[in-house]
Amino acid sequence: MPDSEKTKKKAGKPTVSIPKPSAGSSDDKDESSLYGDEGDIPARRKKPPKKPVEKKAEKGNDKKNKKSGDDKGKKKGGFKLRRKKSGKQRRTLFDLMSATGNDSFFKPLKIFGREIRFWPLVLLGFIAFMAVGVMLNNSNLSVVEQSITVVGLPEALENYRIIVLSDLNGKRFGDSQSLLLRSINNAGYDAIFCVGDMVGKSGNPEPFYEFLEGLKKPERVYFICGDSDPGPFVATPRNITGTLSEIILEDWILGAIERGANYVDAPMQIPVKNARLWVSPATMLNLETVSTVEYWKDQTEQEQDGVMSGIQSDYATLPRTDYRYQQMQKLYNAERDMQATDMHISLAHEPPAEDFIYTSETHKAGTDRYIITPELVLAGHYCNGVWRVPFFGALYVPDYTLPRGGWFPEQSKICGLSSVDETQMYITGGLGVNGAVKLMPFRLFNGPQISVLTLTSTLPENMLDAR
Repeated sequence: MPDSEKTKKKAGKPTVSIPKPSAGSSDDKDESSLYGDEGDIPARRKKPPKKPVEKKAEKGNDKKNKKSGDDKGKKKGGFKLRRKKSGKQRRTLFDLMSATGNDSFFKPLKIFGREIRFWPLVLLGFIAFMAVGVMLNNSNLSVVEQSITVVGLPEALENYRIIVLSDLNGKRFGDSQSLLLRSINNAGYDAIFCVGDMVGKSGNPEPFYEFLEGLKKPERVYFICGDSDPGPFVATPRNITGTLSEIILEDWILGAIERGANYVDAPMQIPVKNARLWVSPATMLNLETVSTVEYWKDQTEQEQDGVMSGIQSDYATLPRTDYRYQQMQKLYNAERDMQATDMHISLAHEPPAEDFIYTSETHKAGTDRYIITPELVLAGHYCNGVWRVPFFGALYVPDYTLPRGGWFPEQSKICGLSSVDETQMYITGGLGVNGAVKLMPFRLFNGPQISVLTLTSTLPENMLDAR
């Protein structure tokens, strides 16, 4: 065997030789021609050149990078999970109210050079705090104690306790007035004077009735009609058989009388052991008794003649005229029966003007035919200003007779005890809101008030020190 063949066997190469392609055959092509030219590549397999991507805002890039990372991780089965791109980013209420960022709906406030970003939330919190405070303020009762010194007070009336209420205006304090009744029973009383607006414009007497029904001794309640209360007279007299009161007085007054309360529309005497305590409506202080009785007597007789003659107008007005005549007869009898040693309390809803009280003091007992000047006048109506400003007081009270029409009143004259010459006047802070308050009818920095007055003949310490 030739040496060349031995060498091939040793190398392990095959002995079969590969035939060379013949010249001019199809196999005689260049290796690159096996794959064709670049132009022969189908158009669908061509990839367009990548366009440069413009950079967006940093926030957008962060979100885009996060999305692309998520998409890469969610490739499955050869296809991508696509997300719809929204034009606007969703923003929470907190984002809007906290005023973060330049594109916030509420821009930050700058106060004294400092930027406040969360001011809408602070404002909402303040409003909520005030609303809760107003609710608590209007439901929490305060009891105000006051001693009233009366010179020459009968011994039987020493430490006589009087509760003064006003301007309930159909409001409830607990179920069936439980909070109001608890405060009154804890305070203790000999008499309760309700000085008007216990029903109010709503005309709903049930809260007032619940108060009377919850008292152990409702016969010790004496009440008058206020400017917001219905009546006191009905528009058309009832066509019934009964007393004049039942024919012409409003339903809520009759209902209170049925529950034991006393309606004070003329002077009446309250028996207290061997002492005599008189209570009267303040509207009668300056009425000359003789001429007043004569006037209403003549008016009643004229209308009676008209009714006999068939005059319809006199038929409609006669019950009221006759009722007025009876009131003036009670005034006439009281003026003759009152003595200088008696205690006289006058009830008024709206505090009488000082000139009105001064006039009542000019009447001479025993000579002029007027009831004696009261030692004490009780009133309400102002509700201590309804809205009060801390460290200042009431801004307004509804009384055009005051200076500036009631604006910026003298604080000592709208609530508490004051004096007009020898007559003392006490104005209670009230339980509700004055009917004249139309806008936002609630009390602000001014809680409902129960006034407890104690009569005494002992001079206060400050007067003793001055002597």
